[in-house]
Amino acid sequence: MSGEATAVEVRGVVKRFAGNLALDDVSLTVPAGQLHAIIGPNGAGKSTLFGVIAGEHRPDRGTVWVAGRDVTRMAAHRRVRAGVARAFQVARIFPEMTVRQNVAAAVIAANGSSRVFWRGKPLWTASGAADEALERLSLAAAGDRPARSLSQGDRKRLEIAMALVLRPKLLLLDEPTAGMSPEETASTVELIRGIWSLGGLTVMLTEHDMQVVFDLAQQLTVLDRGHVLCSGDPAAIRARDDVKEIYLGRAHGAA
Repeated sequence: MSGEATAVEVRGVVKRFAGNLALDDVSLTVPAGQLHAIIGPNGAGKSTLFGVIAGEHRPDRGTVWVAGRDVTRMAAHRRVRAGVARAFQVARIFPEMTVRQNVAAAVIAANGSSRVFWRGKPLWTASGAADEALERLSLAAAGDRPARSLSQGDRKRLEIAMALVLRPKLLLLDEPTAGMSPEETASTVELIRGIWSLGGLTVMLTEHDMQVVFDLAQQLTVLDRGHVLCSGDPAAIRARDDVKEIYLGRAHGAA
C-alpha cells in the first residue's frame, strides 16, 4: 500500500448474490484527490462495487483498503466515521422532514449524537452547519420545505449535502445526474466539479451520461460483466474499440 497517497485500493474482489457473479476478481486503485469514474453497461457491477467500498456488501473474496487501512470487514457506519460517504442513484432522504432537518440529522449523525435526534430533541445545535451546507448546494431557499416537494435534481443535491456534512475524504456518487433535465445535469456537473476542486476530497462516480463522464473524470475504469475491462484517462478510454463495443456504442445507439 502507498498509504495516504492512495484513497481506495480494491484487491481481487469477488461478490456473488444468490449464485450470480456480480464482481469477478475486481482490482483497482484510486489515488487520493482524484475524480474517478466507473462506467459500464447495466449489470456491469458498478453499484455493487460502490456497495463493497462503502461497506454495504461484504466481498466473498478479496480486500478493500481506504486511505491505507484494510476496511474489508468494517461495518458501513464505521466506514462513514473513517471518511467514506455515499450518495445513491435514487436519493435516500427523509421525505416528510424539511430540507434543513434532513441535513441537520446528518450533522448529528456525523457528530455521533444520533440518539439525541431520534429522541425528538431540538436540532438547533446542528442548524448552523446545515445552513452552511444548504448554501453551498444552492438549497438555502428551500430549507423550510418538505423534502418530498423537491425536484429530482434538488433531491440529489440534498443527498449530496447530507453526505458532505459527514466530512468525508472519499465521496461515492452513484448516477448523480440520473433523471435530471439538461439544465439540472449541467448544474450538477458544475456542483461536483466545484466540490472536488476545493481539494482534500476524492470523488468516485458512476454515470451513464458519457458527456458528464468526459467533462468530469480524470481517470476512468470500465466494468463489463463484473470484471475490469480497462482503466485509463478519458482520451485513451474513448479511443478503445472494445469500450465502444460494450458501452459507448450502445449508449449512442450503435449496433
